[in-house]
Amino acid sequence: MFGMLKKTKKLKKIPSDLVSYIQIECEAIKDANDKMIISSYCLGKLETVNWYISLLEEGSKKYEVPHSQSHLENIKAQLLACHKRIMETPIPSADRPIIDIRYPKGYEG
Repeated sequence: MFGMLKKTKKLKKIPSDLVSYIQIECEAIKDANDKMIISSYCLGKLETVNWYISLLEEGSKKYEVPHSQSHLENIKAQLLACHKRIMETPIPSADRPIIDIRYPKGYEG
């Protein structure tokens, strides 16, 4: 009898500062590892947004999505723009020496 009552599972809200966080992290990319980490994070959030949209489109009774479809579409567009920016961010070249010592002018060692 108790198993017959099906409750809807309320999904987590997508934070309002998500896009800002990704944009700030994009500015701090120093190497390929940084680029990969923020790209993976962005794509993971994009996957969640796409899942929420599909749940709304199919009218899922199992899950309760805390956002409107228009809001999710807006977040999706912003995340796609962020990912494009991440991928376009050049990685600084590694041509500099491992130990970069700057000597004062006139020093002849």
